[in-house]
Amino acid sequence: MGDRWQAAYHVLFPTPLFSFQLTDHTEMDQRLLKVIRQLQVQDAGRVASNVLGWHSRGNLFDLVEFQPFQALVTSAIAECAQAMGYEQVPIRPANCWANVNPQYASNKIHDHANCLFSGVYYLQTPENCGNLMFYDPREARTFYKPSVNNFTAYTADAVAHQAQAGLLLIFPSWLKHGVEPNLSTTDRISLSFNYVFG
Repeated sequence: MGDRWQAAYHVLFPTPLFSFQLTDHTEMDQRLLKVIRQLQVQDAGRVASNVLGWHSRGNLFDLVEFQPFQALVTSAIAECAQAMGYEQVPIRPANCWANVNPQYASNKIHDHANCLFSGVYYLQTPENCGNLMFYDPREARTFYKPSVNNFTAYTADAVAHQAQAGLLLIFPSWLKHGVEPNLSTTDRISLSFNYVFG
């Protein structure tokens, strides 16, 4: 049968997830955690995708203590932009906020409208603190879907990503995502952010 055709397959419309594992992050993490705990005492927070968890205001990039973190994220965003062909597009930070998820807290499925890149950085991740779940944005796939025994990148409806301290994840803002409940008795603490173009 090998002489019947020359076969090839192509991947159309890929969805990138950029992962950066920081090698030296403990000192920075401790400084950021201290500020987040202070903010948590001063402010009741706001409700967004968080369920039972604390969500800070979105102005953390404006705080002097977060300037080194913003510089780090902006550098990573530039690398992502180049990989996607956006190297000539002016991209700037829009907002940054903290998420503190105590036991049983989670984040509902959501996306980040009117943004280009979104991401998360993990500061404190006890065992069983809840995976970050990414969901297939192609709704047409659910119209007619066979059952399968082995999930692949082509058949899975969702992909779980384990939280890990020092890990920075960046993805397109339209990619739907949520956070599973924290089954640990220790807080799961992360920073989230958005970048826009223009």
